[in-house]
Amino acid sequence: MIQRNTENFTGFIIQDKGKIYFHAQDKIFYFISEGVGIFADVMKRDLKSPDHFLHGYTADGYQLALYTGYEERKISVNYKLRPGIYIVSRANACRYDMTKFQAIEFIGGTLNNLYEQTRIETKYDDEQKSYIKTYPESRKEYELKIKDYDCKLIIWNTPSETSPSKMDLVIRYEFPSELLLAEIKLIYNVLIDICRLLTNRKNVGFDAVRLFQVDEETQKWLCFADAFIDYKYNQFTNKSYRNNILFDYLGDCISNLHAVVSADAEGKATYLMDFYADSDSDYAVLTDDKVKNICSSIECELDFVKDLKDDENENLKELIRQIKKVIKAHRKSEGKLEDKTYDMIGSSMSHWGMANSRKIYLLYEKNKIFMDILKTRTSLSCTEEDVIAFVKYRNDITHGRYRTVDSVIATASYTLMALAYSCFLTRMGMQENELKKLFEEDKIAS
Repeated sequence: MIQRNTENFTGFIIQDKGKIYFHAQDKIFYFISEGVGIFADVMKRDLKSPDHFLHGYTADGYQLALYTGYEERKISVNYKLRPGIYIVSRANACRYDMTKFQAIEFIGGTLNNLYEQTRIETKYDDEQKSYIKTYPESRKEYELKIKDYDCKLIIWNTPSETSPSKMDLVIRYEFPSELLLAEIKLIYNVLIDICRLLTNRKNVGFDAVRLFQVDEETQKWLCFADAFIDYKYNQFTNKSYRNNILFDYLGDCISNLHAVVSADAEGKATYLMDFYADSDSDYAVLTDDKVKNICSSIECELDFVKDLKDDENENLKELIRQIKKVIKAHRKSEGKLEDKTYDMIGSSMSHWGMANSRKIYLLYEKNKIFMDILKTRTSLSCTEEDVIAFVKYRNDITHGRYRTVDSVIATASYTLMALAYSCFLTRMGMQENELKKLFEEDKIAS
């Protein structure tokens, strides 16, 4: 097998019975299409990718699949594609079905900071007259669903191929039957979102991604291709495992986590955690967008809470009942309005409720056992007045008013970020003692 160049190379994609040649450099594919000179931008040809992938070969014979995200597009000689993900076969002397896969592995990168590496021991072996490294390995398996797909999740660590002094964590998803290649995006996005949740960082990723099929003759797993990801950042977060939520802490709620992250129910909230820091240095930077996202995350979690009890809320419900009686009587009176006017009034009343600031503070009190730990460990806390100020700040900047962040808004923002984590992980099924441990070890929203 020839050593592959997967960064800068040439090749072609197949279109019907023809070929379109390209040159790939820094994960951008420059296509050499028909047309020269002044006619270069005039002459167009159809580029078809019915499964959202273009298929072809590298110049040294490796099979290739480029993600497009579309089924058809007209291109000229100047067309270039930044696919985000492309697949290259692992052998050039074999031919694989590059339209499907049945298992996918994600190796190293951010994953190495999402488990506690056990110590690699080096001992002298008298018989072999050499030093031997002992790599303690662990393995866990879970049955879960990603969207509508049944799946087996396997998590284990293995000696790194690039450094003998460390071990890589491997996340492997196995499916009972083959999936179309385009579903790689689904699996990748789910795991990326989970890594972002566990690290509270956006710049997460993997050292390697490998695809597997079942060999028809041997019925054994065959690694047939590598996937290359175009990350939009230069390096992954270096945040230590000591400050991250580790896979070991998730336990059985890891199944719920995959189900929620991969859900796409039309018009229904699932979760909203858009406040992650762009990088390690960005964590302490509080922007207006981050304030908005923190507030939206809390409001999303409020949709799943049904037991916020408050005297004011009960009084409001009684007021609404009385108003409905007045409207019903008015509808029978001589001064009756049009039906659509009553419908509009009823629609407006359906949104009546406690002020958001009041509901957020009640949610804070509901999670007081965790918020008290947060206050002790980090001095982050909220009073009801702080929450009112926070919500007012969010409303002001949303409506275009200029505001400057002060210490009250900053403290409330990071406190409510931790509250969002608390609510979400509780909803995923994490036990109280496990969540308390995460707060005590400063692993929440750090």
